[in-house]
Amino acid sequence: MSFKKSILLLIVSLLAGSTLAQQNEPPKKEFRATWMATVINLDWPASGNLPVRFQKESLTDRLDDLKAAGINTLYFQIRTEGDALYDSDTEPWSKYLTGEEGVAPDPYWDPLEFVIEEAHKRGMELHAWLNPYRAMRTIPDDFSQKIFNNENIDESLKPILGRYYDANSKNKLPGTTARDSLHVANKHPEWLFVMNDKIAIMNPGLPEVMEYNVKVVMDVVNRYDVDGIHFDDYFYPYPPNHMGSSNKNEALDDSTFAQYPRGFDDKDDWRRNNIDLFVEMLHDSIQVVKPWVKFGISPFGIWKSGIPQGTSGMDAYSVIYGDGIAWLEQRTIDYITPQLYWAFTRFGTAQDYGKLADWWAEQAVANDRHIYPGHGLYRSSSSTFSNTLFDADEIPRQIRHNRNNENISGSVFFRSSNITTYSSKGFADSLKTNFYKYAALQPTMAWKDTTAPNSPQNLVVNRDSEKEYVFELSWDKPEVDMQTKASATGHVDTLIKYAVYRVDAGSSPNTVEEMESPYNLVAVTGETSYTDIAPPSEESHWYFVTAVSRNNVESEPTAAAEGGIVVSNEEVEETPEQISLSQNYPNPFNPVTRITFDLPNSGFTTLKVFDMLGRQVTELVSRNMTAGEHTVNFDASELSSGIYIYQLNMGDVSLTRKMTLIK
Repeated sequence: MSFKKSILLLIVSLLAGSTLAQQNEPPKKEFRATWMATVINLDWPASGNLPVRFQKESLTDRLDDLKAAGINTLYFQIRTEGDALYDSDTEPWSKYLTGEEGVAPDPYWDPLEFVIEEAHKRGMELHAWLNPYRAMRTIPDDFSQKIFNNENIDESLKPILGRYYDANSKNKLPGTTARDSLHVANKHPEWLFVMNDKIAIMNPGLPEVMEYNVKVVMDVVNRYDVDGIHFDDYFYPYPPNHMGSSNKNEALDDSTFAQYPRGFDDKDDWRRNNIDLFVEMLHDSIQVVKPWVKFGISPFGIWKSGIPQGTSGMDAYSVIYGDGIAWLEQRTIDYITPQLYWAFTRFGTAQDYGKLADWWAEQAVANDRHIYPGHGLYRSSSSTFSNTLFDADEIPRQIRHNRNNENISGSVFFRSSNITTYSSKGFADSLKTNFYKYAALQPTMAWKDTTAPNSPQNLVVNRDSEKEYVFELSWDKPEVDMQTKASATGHVDTLIKYAVYRVDAGSSPNTVEEMESPYNLVAVTGETSYTDIAPPSEESHWYFVTAVSRNNVESEPTAAAEGGIVVSNEEVEETPEQISLSQNYPNPFNPVTRITFDLPNSGFTTLKVFDMLGRQVTELVSRNMTAGEHTVNFDASELSSGIYIYQLNMGDVSLTRKMTLIK
């Protein structure tokens, strides 16, 4: 081979290696979010009748677990069906919080206020997640009589509701509860549609419903320091209770369409515009009051069947009338999170994650908005009762796909319990040790305030006198220019978080240059102190800190402060002499319990749960584990009361114990 060819091959090899390194480099700014569902107590709280202190402890524990996994944003559900998991004068306290709708927590606390404060301490964003239209997941036995006798009710509803109204009947619909006097079903029954005798939604075509929902959301924006407002994909109802599921349903909004046509001749176009108009009204209201608050929606993952080419199935545009492209084109949202709960496919299946993610990304970027796709993490959990479970590598592959598309700015996982509680095939470990090993700020939105904050002051680094690898950092808050941060209505955004950097160097580093590397960012925190456990290094550890605005714009860094050289940070821990499996705690339990076990050696370990008939219920652990003590949470929310067996297996050793679930 000639010298010139050798040099050319070397250059190509170096360029390829550089490109590969850039692709594999973790992003310094990435949206890493999860949904925490409160409806029917899916994620939190475990039940509505737990003591307040347990609810608080559970919430902070889950925030700690999410933070440890690298999650930097939480969608926290505060309105599930015309109720409130926060202190509202407009809607009743949720039964999912207190066990009975309309009953305040005792002792009193406000979960939204609490979770905002706790999230901000951890440097996380908190987006309040509300369902805008759903009024009742199931119909109470007395609701039909109230709505049927209301003189303001649309006449087209009465034939549908007639069979509900039976004053002599003592039969109650299963799983229903009476609605509180503050609930919209009692305050404004004339606003509601009853779909196939199953569910009730607020009529999206009524101007008073639009105004009411804007009022509800803006009450949250005005009174709470939320970072964002988030809507899920429930607009008009999903099948089987959608508008087109029966002639009766299709006719429910005939009179509303006739009264408020707004120039539309086609009712489907009008229905989509009802949603668009409400989204626009809310967006404009947020911009006036607190323009720094982000507004995002997570629509169903298929916009229109056949788009992109080869995609088919139910679509949001024609079935539930959610037009995500309209919101992007009108720029009435800041981000979109299409729910792409499908896998990559090899043979041209009708729904393909990669194809849909790339198509949505093109639409978002073309309209200068962010996209953070929603991942169906629940489909990779052994706790999910489904015939369509993902392979273990499916979600990791989707994250890698997102990172390789420069138009995609992050990921959102449904749902939080699949990170903090369910096994999900070791996904939380993958986040901690791989994808989210390094901290990340959320992406900056170019259309919001990009003013950099002032720098923190007086950075001090102290070394632990006994543990030479532990460094205690502290600093002072920067001054905030109140005048430039005030909104048109007088609200002031004073929220600042901090990015903590560590660089190993023989002399004081160039902090501005070192800020660019994601590997130097060791933590994001909302507090003015941080404890770092530094790895061994032949060079000295240097630290510096930046202040970060609500829109994730960084200040100039502080001067670097030297911590010193770490020779070793290995702690001496006692390794158990033999494998052991402890009794779960609490026991009996409902619905979550903790299982602790000791491993004398590293190796492949499984922890499985069986019912009394010997059928496997779930697999909590199935991976290589290190020697030492381990604790795993078991959530039995979806199981019936009874005795269950949990079995620990490692090598030739198998240990079992009994536990009791009482609901």
